[in-house]
Amino acid sequence: MGYTGREREFAAHFRGGVTEGIIPGTGVTVREELFRSSGSYRYSDESKVSSVFRTLFRSGELEHANGEFRYYILTPGNTDGRGAIVLLHGLNERSWNKYLQWGTRLAADTGRPVVLFPSAYHMNRSPRSWIDRHLMMPLVAARTSLLPDTRLSTFVNVALSTRMSLSPQRFLLSGYQTLIDIAELTGSIREGSHPALPGGGPVDIFAYSIGALAAQVMMLSRPSLLPDDTRVMLFCGGSAFGLMNGTSKLIMDSRAFERLVSFYLSWPGRNGPPDDGRFMQIMNDTPEGEAFYGMTSLSRLKEVSGTPFKNSDGRFKAVTFAGDRVIPAKAVSATLRGADVEIWQPEYPFTHENPFPLLAGEQSQAVDSTFDRLFGMAAQFLAR
Repeated sequence: MGYTGREREFAAHFRGGVTEGIIPGTGVTVREELFRSSGSYRYSDESKVSSVFRTLFRSGELEHANGEFRYYILTPGNTDGRGAIVLLHGLNERSWNKYLQWGTRLAADTGRPVVLFPSAYHMNRSPRSWIDRHLMMPLVAARTSLLPDTRLSTFVNVALSTRMSLSPQRFLLSGYQTLIDIAELTGSIREGSHPALPGGGPVDIFAYSIGALAAQVMMLSRPSLLPDDTRVMLFCGGSAFGLMNGTSKLIMDSRAFERLVSFYLSWPGRNGPPDDGRFMQIMNDTPEGEAFYGMTSLSRLKEVSGTPFKNSDGRFKAVTFAGDRVIPAKAVSATLRGADVEIWQPEYPFTHENPFPLLAGEQSQAVDSTFDRLFGMAAQFLAR
């Protein structure tokens, strides 16, 4: 059975969300684990917004969900000592549905566990209300009333858009928390102290979209958050942040993305308010802050790291799609100059947010073929 048929089976099986147990027809088991984030990087700006937006910035549910959350491990039988592959998702994702078949395929074909790990304030690390159409539509109306020239504001992206446009510092702070969490997770897996993954072993990365940026920051940090033998594969990602186009119904609206880009590309040409202390410390005084600064533009990347992805000794690979409007293939190629990068031309209509759509007829066969090609390559690259 190809990707399209399997995806329909996955949709039926996981209709109510991710559940533990064996995924029918795969031999891969889903296991749920609890993670407690060791740091808090909350930004106190809720007093700057009107009451209609207040719960997007501060609530007990919000902080609890981000600080203590569940993540998932896909295991294909006995994998003791095989380490794991960590799958990093895209920006403003609220459901693992898209990634379940990706992770299952990687687990089955490599014989290694695959960890589906959420970024800060994403997936189940964010309130359920953020994807509730009835609760979010009044916020869309309020936002477009205040900012009438805003494009592509939707109930799906209004929470992220409002938070980012008010305080773009949140992008770095939540990203930094995510990197520290991933470093803690990968460390426990490598040393064999993870309760569900005994025996230790190498930890590799499969990163999609903005997850690719997180992986690159981990690679470029000095000292690196990733061991020297880590293999990293990027999919539909890898460009400098300033070359992306995050304006999307599913990601963020135009005002939010414009605010993010202008804020970070003008850095450090501003003095932050007194409550910027934690942000300033991370941006100025940590290896991760310096690496992120380098990844904001091509000129900064050259200044900070030269051509860092060129000499990776076969441990780095990227595949992207021509026609991707959010993270353009040319931007990926320019950022990863000298690295192992392939640009594919899918023979079916797709979007960045949905690279493997459910289509009919010959187009479904093209989707199945491209999916098989990508994850066959990924499995070969990440097998240990």
